[in-house]
Amino acid sequence: MDYLYALQNIRDSAPSFVNYFFVFVSEIILKTAVILSAIIYWCLDKENGAFILLSYSSAYSVNQVVKNTACVYRPWIRDSRLHIASQAAKGATGYSFPSGHTVTAASIFGGISIWKKQKKGIVALMISLIVLTAFSRNWLGAHTIQDVLVAILNACIVLCISIFVRAYIEKKPNKDLILTILMILLSLVVILYLQFKKYPVDYAADGTILVDPYDMLTDCYTACGMVIGGFVGWLLERRFVKFTTDVTLKTKIIRSIFGIIIFAIIYFVFGPLLKPLGTHFAHLVKYGFLFFALIFLYPLAFNKIEKMRK
Repeated sequence: MDYLYALQNIRDSAPSFVNYFFVFVSEIILKTAVILSAIIYWCLDKENGAFILLSYSSAYSVNQVVKNTACVYRPWIRDSRLHIASQAAKGATGYSFPSGHTVTAASIFGGISIWKKQKKGIVALMISLIVLTAFSRNWLGAHTIQDVLVAILNACIVLCISIFVRAYIEKKPNKDLILTILMILLSLVVILYLQFKKYPVDYAADGTILVDPYDMLTDCYTACGMVIGGFVGWLLERRFVKFTTDVTLKTKIIRSIFGIIIFAIIYFVFGPLLKPLGTHFAHLVKYGFLFFALIFLYPLAFNKIEKMRK
C-alpha cells in the first residue's frame, strides 16, 4: 500500500492529462486490442488469431474465478489513505485481485508476442503495452502491485497451456470436439461454483454494501459466455467454414470494416434487447453470441459472399 500511496502523491500533483493518458491506456487501448485480435483472425492469420481470442477468453475466465474466490477489496477500502483517480472511478468496481484490465492486456498482447516471436520490435512493443497497462492500474489507484503481477502470471500460465493444447490439436485435429465439450463443461462448473459459493457482505459507513456479490457475478457470466461462444464458434469454423486469410488487401479491408460494424451492433444494440433475461444471463448470451459471431457466423457469411463473387 505504501507504493500506491507514493504514486498517489505524485499523481495528485501531476497535470490532469496524465491521468487521462493512463485511462486511455487501460480502457481504450484494451477495447481496441480485442478488435485487433478479431482482425488478425479474419484477415492476417486465422490460426494465430483464434489462438489469441481463445487464450484471452480463457485467461479472463480464470481471472474471474480467482477474483470471486479471493474477494479482495479495492485498495482505498483496505487503506483509508488511498483514493482512486476520479477519471478511473467508473471502471474500477467490485473486487481488486487480480486485475481484469491487466489480464486482458497480458493475454492479448502476450498472444501477439507469441505469434510474432521472430519480430523483436513487435515483441518489445507488446511487452511495453503490458507493462504500461499494469502500471496504469497502479497509477490510477485501481489496483495494488500484487493485483497486476498475479494477473500477468495468470495470463502467462493460460498462454503456455494454450500453446500445448494447440500443438496437441494440430497433431490430432479430431480432438477439437472433445476440447470444445471440455471447455463448455468447465464454464458451466465455474458458473455453478461462483453462483453458489459464499461471499463476504460488508457495509460502508453510509450503510451501502461495499461490494455486491450479485454485481460481481456479472463479469463471471461474461467470461464464461466468451469461452463457450468462442470455442463452439472455433469448432464449427474448423469443421464447416475453413476460410482462408490468403486474400487480396481489398478483401481484407472489407472484412475488417464490416466486422467492426457487426461487432459494434452486437455490443451496443443486441445487448439491451436481452435485458428481460436478467443481468447475468443477458451477459452470458451477449458475450457468448459476440464471440460466436466473430469466430464463426461472420466468417461463414463473408466466406460464402466471397465465393459467390468469384
